[in-house]
Amino acid sequence: MLSNAFTVDDLDSMPEDGNRYELIGGAIVMTPAPEPIHQRVGGGMFVLIRDACPPGHEVFISPIDFGLPGGQRVEPDIIVVPDASVGRKRLAGPALLVVEIVSPGSTVNDRVTKREVYAQAGVPAYWIVDPRAGPLLALRLVDGGYVPYVDQTGPVTLGWPVAVSFSVIDLARPPGQVSKGRL
Repeated sequence: MLSNAFTVDDLDSMPEDGNRYELIGGAIVMTPAPEPIHQRVGGGMFVLIRDACPPGHEVFISPIDFGLPGGQRVEPDIIVVPDASVGRKRLAGPALLVVEIVSPGSTVNDRVTKREVYAQAGVPAYWIVDPRAGPLLALRLVDGGYVPYVDQTGPVTLGWPVAVSFSVIDLARPPGQVSKGRL
């Protein structure tokens, strides 16, 4: 760890200003509050994943702190954890699935930085969702790194680690504009 690295005490002292603060690799990373399209997709995915959640696990939606090895702490958009990972104030590993929804200000953080820290933490499944363009990139941890097992736009059906079917584009539409097809 860097000699000038921030700690969880520094993170806990950050202001309550509507921004999301995470501690990754000794650096405090700030992202603005999510936009409506981000929240619309996140809410829809939360419901789908919650309804498909395996027994002995629970689903959480941001804001929720997830402690990672090395004193790192992140706020995943959606996370599925075993019951034993649920603490009084935050979640701790392991996790079954993490979902990050890409916003204009979080692209590098979600696609590069968090991908690496989740892999290092041993999270077996990591989904990256782009609500503006519509694709879902579903990654599986293999030999310490992530490999895609789904990378597509349009309706997707996944059987692992939760069984869900949805379309990112449909989830991104405002209420009353969702297509008549399945989610």
